[in-house]
Formats: sequence, structure tokens, C-alpha cells
Amino acid sequence: MYISLDEQLYRNYNELYFLIMQCYKDVSILKVYMELQTKKLELYNIAPHISNHIVRSTQKELALTLWKIYFDKNPKANTIPKFRNLINEKIRQHDNKDKRIEKAKINKDVEVKLNLMRREFLAHVDMTRSDSRIEISDLSDLLDIMCKEFNNICSVVNDKSVNSISGISVGLQDMTLRGELLALYN
Repeated sequence: MYISLDEQLYRNYNELYFLIMQCYKDVSILKVYMELQTKKLELYNIAPHISNHIVRSTQKELALTLWKIYFDKNPKANTIPKFRNLINEKIRQHDNKDKRIEKAKINKDVEVKLNLMRREFLAHVDMTRSDSRIEISDLSDLLDIMCKEFNNICSVVNDKSVNSISGISVGLQDMTLRGELLALYN
């Protein structure tokens, strides 16, 4: 059973695809900066104020984008769960009640921390905010889970212009960003 997308669902797909790939860019950038901080500190320290700003901005962008594409409860928000539910509805309309795309298992602790950080820090400057902290590795793991669910949705769409996000495309993007970023510091 394969489903085709109408214009709105296709726009939803494209936006989610772009945002997931953007998150993978953020992860790649953060990994390069971690390497610079631990193995090539002299290069990192060529421009420490700019480097620190880029790291903090990228961390915030990654966390907020992950929140937007998965946990945003606004009825108008384009999220992976809403996209999954819309595709599941199309599947039900085609009398495939026993087939459905399952919701991903998200680490509840990471979800709670991300919601808290978004509410207190990423979207607002709450003066009484907690000191919640999420490791980049946890955000990267969360991204992989979200991407897997997105790919499961794409697998039931019968449209040549709808593609899953492959490890190859993520790897090529990572390699390009890594090379470009290291070139800036050499």
C-alpha cells in the first residue's frame, strides 16, 4: 500500500526534510568544534569569541529546531507526529486499518528537558529558569530517532520526489561541512 501526497502534504514533507537535514548540519558543525576544542585548541583559539558564539548559537538552533519538528503542540505547526498522523489517516481511508506508521520511542528524560529548555531559555528568557542541560549526544540520538520515523513515513509514499533521508546524504553533507569548517581554521 502506497500513498500519494497532495500539495500541502508535499510542502510539509519538504519542510521537514529540510529541517532534519539542517539539524544534521548543526550536529556536524558541533562535532568539528568539539574536535577543535579537544585536539586542535590552538586553531580554536585563533578566534575564540567567534568560535564560542558559533558553538552556542548552533547548540540553541539544534535544540529549538528539534523541539519545533517534533514537540510543538501548536495546531498549525508542521511536525513529524502530525505528518505521520496525516499519512496514517490516508492509509485508513484506503482500507488498510491494520497498517500504520508507529510513533517513535523518544527518551522521556530528553523530551522533558528539551520542553523545559524551550519554555525557559530557548524561546523566552525566564529569570527563574532551571539549569537544565542536554548533551549534544542526546540531541543527536533524538535526531536519529526522529529521522527514522520520518523515513518510515516516506516509505509508504508513492512519489518519486519523496525520498527518505539516507545515511549517505547525511554523510556527504557532514564531509562537506567538516572540510569547509576546518579550512576556515587552517
